[in-house]
Amino acid sequence: MIWTEEKIRRMEAEGRGRGSGAGYRPWLEVASVSSIGRSRRVSSPKTGRTHHLLSDVEHDLFLACEWAQNVVDIREQYPLPREVTQTIAQKLRIRHPFYPGTHVPTVMTVDFLLTVLVGGEKKFLALNAKRDEEANDVRSLEKLEIQRTALEEMEVSHYLIYDSQIPQQKLRNIEWIRGALMKEGETEPYVGFFKGLASRMTEELATAADPVLAATVEEYCTAFDVRHGVQTGTGLRVVRMLMAERSLMPDLTSPDLTRESLASFIVTGRPGRLRAVGGEDAF
Repeated sequence: MIWTEEKIRRMEAEGRGRGSGAGYRPWLEVASVSSIGRSRRVSSPKTGRTHHLLSDVEHDLFLACEWAQNVVDIREQYPLPREVTQTIAQKLRIRHPFYPGTHVPTVMTVDFLLTVLVGGEKKFLALNAKRDEEANDVRSLEKLEIQRTALEEMEVSHYLIYDSQIPQQKLRNIEWIRGALMKEGETEPYVGFFKGLASRMTEELATAADPVLAATVEEYCTAFDVRHGVQTGTGLRVVRMLMAERSLMPDLTSPDLTRESLASFIVTGRPGRLRAVGGEDAF
């Protein structure tokens, strides 16, 4: 793909890098770039749209941000104004990046621009996700310094996150939990099927006696399937849905949540009024 000023103007006209929530469109999308690692599209119930993640470390950091309750919006591949980054590069005496094989200055993007709630107020927070081996890459650090300075002028805090800083066990649990959510195009046996089962399960757990709470998640879900006459595995999916909406709070450090006793979870919801409570941060 050859980058030109005309292409950049066309992308700007398409609304790339603008909007928020479900209306945001990233500057770079999976189909338009090649990247190290596995690029992928991930749907998010929090933002109501599909996110374009260009590497494994971006994917992992996205899951952590989406899980955090104080994060209310996630904008990936967020573009910074070229006139700003070029001026900053000149001041810092750092060579501004150009698209390969061209004299066209790159539209520099920050991996994530988050909208977070702090003391009831919305603030912006920028994150870049990098692999550990990039820590000693001088050119990579120079470009990050241009971004950091540009964001500082925009009064946005900027943080650099390396893949080794993301707790993998917690991440795998988050991935397992969110895997229970309804997929695009998926249909229920009937309207309200999962909502009804979630309400029944929440009621059971909220009023369960000690012998029930001593059972593991796997044991309880197996019995739940039999008790309610549903397909094997349905109860386990419902319990993951309750974890996803924070009606059932898990210990994300567990190596296997299915083997944890129900007593180790916190039930935060009641039938008809499930609510999300607890810590703000993912990790």
